[in-house]
Amino acid sequence: MKAVSIVSTGRYVPKDVEYTKDFAINEGLSQKNIDELGIDKVHAAKREEPTDMAIKAAKIAIEKANILPKDIDIITYSSTMSDYLRWSDAAKVAHELGATNAYAFRIEQFCCGGMAGLDFAYSKLKSDPDINAVLVVCSDKYEKPIINRWTSASANFYGDGASACVVMRSDRGFEIKGTHALTDGSFNHLWKIPVGGLKSPATAEDVRLNRFCSDSRKTASEYLSDSGKRDDLFNIIGLNNKRVMIELLNRLNLDKSELDYMVLYNIGKEIMLKIINIIGMDVSKTSQYIAKDYGHMGPTDILFNLDLMTQDQKFEVGHKIMLFSAGAGFSWSSALLEFKGWRI
Repeated sequence: MKAVSIVSTGRYVPKDVEYTKDFAINEGLSQKNIDELGIDKVHAAKREEPTDMAIKAAKIAIEKANILPKDIDIITYSSTMSDYLRWSDAAKVAHELGATNAYAFRIEQFCCGGMAGLDFAYSKLKSDPDINAVLVVCSDKYEKPIINRWTSASANFYGDGASACVVMRSDRGFEIKGTHALTDGSFNHLWKIPVGGLKSPATAEDVRLNRFCSDSRKTASEYLSDSGKRDDLFNIIGLNNKRVMIELLNRLNLDKSELDYMVLYNIGKEIMLKIINIIGMDVSKTSQYIAKDYGHMGPTDILFNLDLMTQDQKFEVGHKIMLFSAGAGFSWSSALLEFKGWRI
């Protein structure tokens, strides 16, 4: 049986660009904070919603895969922020693409959503002979008042954009050698919109006082007020950043020295360098250079970076590539790819 592979990728960003330096004073950003994150600019969707961008990235991936929308069996869609609350956004994506034979659903896994979609596609194609093509789509938009792209997180600035890939049984593209994922829920409360759910329905007062928003900095200041809790969190993050990659390599009987490239999410520069150091890889062999121009786009990052690095001709046939992402929950995910080239 042919290997399960990513046979195409696609990406999209809105045309409007916001430069960090232009927002520093109004948003209270210190030069130290800007330097630590290393993100110079982000793309901002002024007239598009997440599903609009998702459809554009998906169309590119479908065309590059040389298939028709009706050939797609499954669509997974991931987005941290949605056009509407409690809405079947995956169904809209499928409808607008004309994927009339596809079962479409949302994967809610924050910044690991794209990796979760890839893991599902890989497992489904290995286990179900009736499934031939899975489309993994990711998109995100970060906009006030729901979220402030500059101040809602301490580890990154947020950018808007979308990415997609088509996964099929094929001997071309990026063969998926294996996937791995972990969740530690002990700090689940750090990421949430505190009002608007069943436990605390939103009121006019909540909206007036800006409580109907996601602000992980504020939540962290409430839950991590003592050094013991902060130390616990940092230890968990450090342990599982390493664990999710090393356990995958061990399962595949590979050593980290055998890796050629690393594609990771667009977190701030200082944290990203610590993650890269786990593998002991030269920064030039990673996606680190992309973050400064796009920021963190939630689940979009991994497939976006893979597509851009492919365009930049980073990969050669036989290269082994580690994918890594982490997100709210906390969750961590990894995948190992081997580039087979684009021969038919």
